Amino acid sequence: MSWHDPVRAAEPAAETALRDELRGLLGMAARPANYFETEPSPTLVRLADDLRREALRRNHTARRGGSWMLLAAAAPFLLSAVGLGAWGVTEKHKVDQLAGAVLHQQEEIQRLAAAAAQPQGAPAVQTKAPADKLQSAQPLLVGARSPKVKPKELVIPVERSSDQTVTDTQRVRHTE
Repeated sequence: MSWHDPVRAAEPAAETALRDELRGLLGMAARPANYFETEPSPTLVRLADDLRREALRRNHTARRGGSWMLLAAAAPFLLSAVGLGAWGVTEKHKVDQLAGAVLHQQEEIQRLAAAAAQPQGAPAVQTKAPADKLQSAQPLLVGARSPKVKPKELVIPVERSSDQTVTDTQRVRHTE
């Protein structure tokens, strides 16, 4: 029950007597009719001033040091986020360069495949291969996907007709 509840004024006499006895044991005077009409003692005034000064000191201290401590706690997270961002930008730049190199190699392979597919005496005309020929003309990439292929070895599959004979060959890689 709240202390300002009007029903509390009509509480049983036993509870009122118990409260008065407790007040007497604690050294407090009997309950006044109105708390605002009583005169505070000099001890209570000193205690209230001490409490007010302590509250102001704690409030002032808490406001001054909080932002610096928060900034110091956030600094490692901020530095790690900036570091990861810089690393990500560097890796993206590397990936873009590698993608450009792969596209350049694919264009070169298409050009070589078109030149190899033409008859010997026909003039060289550059045309784009259909999608199925593009898939067959792509180089086998070196790395984890193709352990059988040696590093930096380019494999170009070429379909040859039986009537075509190779007369002009060029060595691409020195093999031992």
